[in-house]
Amino acid sequence: MPASWGLFLCNCRKTLPLDPEKLILPTAPAVLTVASEPESQAREFAARIERERPDRVLVSCCAEQKLFDNALAHSGPQPPKVQFLNLRESCFLPHLDDPDGAHAKATRLLRAAMESVETNEPPVYNSLKAGAGVVIACDAPQAKILAAKLRDGAQPIFVVPPDNSATDGAAPDYRGKIVEVKGRLGDFHVTIETAANGEKNRQEIQADQVVIISQNSPFPCKPRTGCHLLARPSAADLDRVAERLRELTGDFLKPVQVTYNTEVCAGGTADQEACGVCVSACPYDAISRDPENHLRMKVDHMACEGCGACVSACPTTALRFTEPSPQELYTRLAALLAPASGRSDGEAWTILFHCGEQGKRALEAAVRKPLPYAATVLPVEVPCLRYVSEANMLAAFRFGAAGVALLGCESCQHGERELLYQKSDLCHIVLDAFGLGHERLRLFTADTGTEAEAVGALSSFANALKPTPIRWDGRPMREQGNREVIADAIAAFIEQTGREAGQRVLEPSQPFAFADVEASGCTMCRSCVNVCPVHAFRLDESTSSLQFKHISCIGCGLCETVCPEKVISLKREIYLERDALDYQTVAQDSMVSCLQCGKPYINRKALEAVEARVLSLGSLLDTFSGNRRGLLRMCPNCRAVAAMLEVDKGWKP
Repeated sequence: MPASWGLFLCNCRKTLPLDPEKLILPTAPAVLTVASEPESQAREFAARIERERPDRVLVSCCAEQKLFDNALAHSGPQPPKVQFLNLRESCFLPHLDDPDGAHAKATRLLRAAMESVETNEPPVYNSLKAGAGVVIACDAPQAKILAAKLRDGAQPIFVVPPDNSATDGAAPDYRGKIVEVKGRLGDFHVTIETAANGEKNRQEIQADQVVIISQNSPFPCKPRTGCHLLARPSAADLDRVAERLRELTGDFLKPVQVTYNTEVCAGGTADQEACGVCVSACPYDAISRDPENHLRMKVDHMACEGCGACVSACPTTALRFTEPSPQELYTRLAALLAPASGRSDGEAWTILFHCGEQGKRALEAAVRKPLPYAATVLPVEVPCLRYVSEANMLAAFRFGAAGVALLGCESCQHGERELLYQKSDLCHIVLDAFGLGHERLRLFTADTGTEAEAVGALSSFANALKPTPIRWDGRPMREQGNREVIADAIAAFIEQTGREAGQRVLEPSQPFAFADVEASGCTMCRSCVNVCPVHAFRLDESTSSLQFKHISCIGCGLCETVCPEKVISLKREIYLERDALDYQTVAQDSMVSCLQCGKPYINRKALEAVEARVLSLGSLLDTFSGNRRGLLRMCPNCRAVAAMLEVDKGWKP
């Protein structure tokens, strides 16, 4: 039974052209309040909520959230869960010149908020403690200024260059330069390099937080929670970092941002290491091979910064983000793109994946300035653009998006975006293959002061788009794994464009491959089946055939390595065809029946290979001579009986 809702919509003291009659909601709210004075009407709304007892509450108002938290706190022994959505800044202010477009967008954002909340899971936390030890490394006098701002709230450890007096009279704890910073908030390990008598020495110190202030020198690490990097800071910058240092001192509950499923991990099998792409994708060394099981990974949840790169990189979705989870994300995309009235409205909607940093700030700047942009842009916030996978982007097109835009930082704090470019390249290949056009997917970046240019380019991109022939058929996405989602999207493209696009050659970095099996040489020994970490190979006993599922293959190469006949070669290709989405026979053979009992027990090519190898060994010629010549053509049970009868006759094996 769907949840019942209470809905509070504020028209911001009648300054917004909000008309609830123009909103098409997925379910009629049990309580609906259209407010002009939120301070007084919030209490009235809470009283109605207490009487009607809806399951959930959605508030669209720019007033402070605590206004509603306080009002609803007294609405019964179990107050409903409250969701907040600011339609003022996401719809009506940036689209004042397009009220119909603003209402159409508001309909979709409301629907997405109401439907995706049902997929939310309660968060899991780990305890974290950060003490007062702060390394302050500086080649300028700001070190002492910052230490003074911290007063009794920190225990500074100064690191300055050997020939520098940056502490301005305060005795430095270490003279040298920081060359490496590892660890996380509460447990940083800082490596300092010093030089004496022409020799370089290194020592490691531990700290709860790290501040590196530089005038010209490059930083030796990436910023992360508790590691603060300042280039030529102003007094205001020092004030902000001092406040942040105080905020991060104490006891915390750190949310678990990534879950790991060992059952579907492609890290390796049969003692052979395979994938491991998540290890190199993580910019914070939060993922490594498990020292107790080198075929699986270990996630350091304390070091994880929640950028999502590992989740995007993982081809099997063994790693999943918690907020947003795959289920929440795909539910939101479907709700945003489903026709509002049950049929296509002809609009060319753009899904905008934007980061929570500069991407979000650019959209906020569009409201303040103001910078009007296309009302067909539907924002989806993600922790970082590196979270966005090819599965996410293709799913948006599968649901009917005319375009997908990515809006993030000009210089991402998590590092380079090679992984995102790789994912985008694959999507471009697929879009072009089905005649949709790679220009429907585009990356935009913004920096402080360039928000107008980024928003303007985004709006031009969205306005130029035409609807695609792809329409969401209303079927829910059964699986949220990356490969399953990609397969679902390709199937939809084939069906709705009427074309099977065939083969496309890929770069070696793409985790897709086609296993070309030389059928005439395959003995179906099961080696490839046994080692494939994603079950792209299987042996069908009923048809005595080796089968391969192309869309599942991640190109790890284990099948090539272990094949005793050397008849498997991996090709970095993707086939955009129906056959590639399911198992297809790549080798087949007839079964041989046991000479004694008549039951099939081995395929012919395997038997011939075994006979050739065994009989080529001179030491075994006597074993399989005379009455024992047929032992290899018996099933294991009959062979054992026959061998024992030969022993009884005097044969000594």
